[in-house]
Amino acid sequence: MRASDVRPTPVGPGGRWGSGMRHSRMRLAAAVLAAFGIAGSFAPAVAPATAAQLSPAMMWPTTGRITQPYGCTGFRYEPRRGNCKHFHLGVDIADARSTPVRAAAAGKVVHVGLDPWIRGKYRSWTVVIRHANGVRTFYAHLRKRVIAGAHEGDHVVKGQKIGLMGNTGLSTGVHLHFAVILNHEWVNPGRFLTADAPRR
Repeated sequence: MRASDVRPTPVGPGGRWGSGMRHSRMRLAAAVLAAFGIAGSFAPAVAPATAAQLSPAMMWPTTGRITQPYGCTGFRYEPRRGNCKHFHLGVDIADARSTPVRAAAAGKVVHVGLDPWIRGKYRSWTVVIRHANGVRTFYAHLRKRVIAGAHEGDHVVKGQKIGLMGNTGLSTGVHLHFAVILNHEWVNPGRFLTADAPRR
């Protein structure tokens, strides 16, 4: 695994949160964001939204209901971003424990295990897949289990099972945090997904 496969770039001159946030709030925010698959001090910037669908075309990685969308949110533990008081960098999907989680598109598994950017008790079990066109997908809060055919270094096809929905890390309940990184920037997964919502 190359460091560049899973480690995004820092944000701006003020670091991940900017120079105006107190150090204690930075620690709290980093711990909470770990629960949602967000990479602490190494999280990439947020790319601007666009209406154009991007490649590779993706399927929803699991079934269930969306409990927190990408973008501005009312969840008070998410950090401020631009004009949003609270901003969520992925999509949270909730279903039953052990619901299969599948590769949203074909690619190479570059990380399986505890969140590589977080230290301490808040690390969730994660899978990162590298796709074509500078795209990576990030799956967090999985059960601590390596799935056959989805080990680090394996090539997976779209729809292949890569994990089981769980509640690892700092989490509000059983769910999948699904995020997309394009050229080291968090982007709206809806720019790649071919359906408006996951199957229930």
